[in-house]
Amino acid sequence: MFTSNNSGTRSESEMKVFEQKLQEQLVFGDDSVDSEISESNTESYESINLLDLPWEQVLSSFLLPYLSIRDLFKLRAVSSGCRDLVQTHFRLQFHINTSMLGDHFSTLGFNIMTKDCTSLKSICVRGAKSWLTSDAMLPIISRNPRLEKVDLTGCTALSGSTVYSIGVNCTHIKHICLKDCIWLSGDNFLSFWSKKHHIEYLDLSGCWNVDDNLVVQLVQFTPKIKHLLLANLYGLTDRAVGAIAHGCPSLVHLSLRGCWRVTDNSVRLLAQYCSKLKGIQVRECRDITEESLGYLRSRKVLVDRPPPPGPHIFRLERPNNNPHTPRINLVL
Repeated sequence: MFTSNNSGTRSESEMKVFEQKLQEQLVFGDDSVDSEISESNTESYESINLLDLPWEQVLSSFLLPYLSIRDLFKLRAVSSGCRDLVQTHFRLQFHINTSMLGDHFSTLGFNIMTKDCTSLKSICVRGAKSWLTSDAMLPIISRNPRLEKVDLTGCTALSGSTVYSIGVNCTHIKHICLKDCIWLSGDNFLSFWSKKHHIEYLDLSGCWNVDDNLVVQLVQFTPKIKHLLLANLYGLTDRAVGAIAHGCPSLVHLSLRGCWRVTDNSVRLLAQYCSKLKGIQVRECRDITEESLGYLRSRKVLVDRPPPPGPHIFRLERPNNNPHTPRINLVL
């Protein structure tokens, strides 16, 4: 009996001590428990790396867009996981722009960027003089029928099949820039005649083979065009500009810089029929004078040629301040 009472007394006292410690732990906290929790959190944080974040919702949307093309290819070379991440980022793109690289890129790199793209809306390869060929561009155009903007400025290694393919596949195209594409000819646009397109911006500057016949046909199938750049087309005459005046009522900007065969006759037609015109470039057009530009200026159309100086009155006075000295008004 005595022994059992002592053991019961000890167990009760131990329980009280335990409850007291537990209460202190709950109220004041326990350093040992906190250390265990922090160690477990540290271990979990150390096990997370970049590739554990959501690729499409986080990395491709908020992080990778800040990297340049060079940096993306460097990241792609780190590991197989990074390669798949960057390839996923390329696949999700709506816009491809290599203009900052110019001619310092390669066909292989371009194919890697675009091989999985099927939803592109714009592609800009400005300055790709040597590495971009039609063999690289044609598959991209066929896989991305929703293209709205294509900029091929200075891509001299391409051929007319590229433009023909755009007319066949890209019915939503609105912006085409073919500046300095010296390979361009009238036959390359035959595919545009068979399908209706809503082109609003067209740059054919420096395309030496473009003549009146092509421009006349183009304006017949692109009545909604707003920006038409035809600089340095030495074969262009009043026939083409007259067709533009009659066929492009929505025209806002026209460039005829360096078209030295265009005269005042066609510019008068522009002033008469293109009521929405806001700017015109006529530098180096020797036969376009202020006779036709004056009316455009009166409508507040911006002209890249300064207006002729108007009459100014200058008062010539003698150095002395004698009020009786006669004055001469000279009109220049």
